[in-house]
Amino acid sequence: MLGGTLGSTHAQNEGPQRIISLLPSATESVCALGACQRLVGVDEFSLDPPQVRALPQLGKTWQPDMERIIALRPDWVLVGQVPAVIQRLQAAGIPYMVTDATSLEQVQAMLFKLDAVLQTGQAQAVWQRLEQGLEATARRLKRRQGTARPSVYLEVDAAMYAAGPCSFMGELLTRLGARNIAPDGAVQFMRLSPEFVLRADPDLVILAHHGNSPRQLQERPGWQHMRAMQAEQRVCRLSEDESRTVTRPGPRLDEAAAIFAACLQRLYP
Repeated sequence: MLGGTLGSTHAQNEGPQRIISLLPSATESVCALGACQRLVGVDEFSLDPPQVRALPQLGKTWQPDMERIIALRPDWVLVGQVPAVIQRLQAAGIPYMVTDATSLEQVQAMLFKLDAVLQTGQAQAVWQRLEQGLEATARRLKRRQGTARPSVYLEVDAAMYAAGPCSFMGELLTRLGARNIAPDGAVQFMRLSPEFVLRADPDLVILAHHGNSPRQLQERPGWQHMRAMQAEQRVCRLSEDESRTVTRPGPRLDEAAAIFAACLQRLYP
């Protein structure tokens, strides 16, 4: 969703020149489209690419420092679906765009919408690179995996929130030939019970967070009997950098797929 009006002729001809991004995936997308130098501030979770770490950090995505944002005189703000923040931007007369991609299709649409305003002409090349990377990773994995469809529990939070099949993370697993144990439906991320996962008995557990160690997982009721708990290689705990990569719906989805593929390859040494 676009809001406000890009005011000057300069902005209309060349796109906005003073951009604030309050969402990590949007920050990465702006940079992937070749407009990183136009960023004048980011949220505190925007750490990639590394050059954005030198920019002013303006608070959390859902609770940014509006006074500092206004003081930076942005001509465009990229924001998540946070009504309170959107209302403040509207009241201040600052143009904005809501980016809330949760699927591969929506990531593609976001890149092209950003490109239409930034006028860099890079969206097609970025998306083509992503698709080619995804396809290449899937082909390499299939050569080892064959026709097998391993079942996967993909945990994104220590409170047992899982990525569902219709989320961008779930779609990546499907592209890689895996079967997500989370129920299919309209909810992208859902909280599962320990009993549900135990009954599903997945071949592989992927931890895309740092709330629990593999040893702590065995303390969940009955989990010590799960197949994935019987062999170290069946629990794939991602590093902090890897977790950031796979949980952000942006221009590094090809890297996210490669990370998931490395976990799946543990099943086929």
